[in-house]
Amino acid sequence: DCVERGDDTVYLTTQAVDEAADGHPELMGHPLTALRGDFELRPSLVGNLVPQQVNLWMGVSRGGASSGLHHDFHDNLYVLLRGRKRFRLFDPSASPRMHTAGRIVRVHANGRIVYAGQGDVRADGAD
Repeated sequence: DCVERGDDTVYLTTQAVDEAADGHPELMGHPLTALRGDFELRPSLVGNLVPQQVNLWMGVSRGGASSGLHHDFHDNLYVLLRGRKRFRLFDPSASPRMHTAGRIVRVHANGRIVYAGQGDVRADGAD
């Protein structure tokens, strides 16, 4: 209701997820678990990629908002249901010339960035 009214004081961000029986995090948390039947988990667009996590962000901003320059560790599929969002994408090879919050020690061929203190992180994110 708040979002429908245009209330820009509310924002839904990353949700807590439970731990699965195998000790890994569940794929998604509430409220996405309640919406699970409303979307395809593996649409044909993603090919052989296997979802590691499903998140939901929701909010309203009259004056615009920014998620700031950042990078994610996994492939992403972004679905915008209403409004607009502008993405500025940078090649991972540009990361040494950016002002990062950590010291970059390696950029894997797939774009996975490893920072000092993270250990020997593989391209798939495992260590």
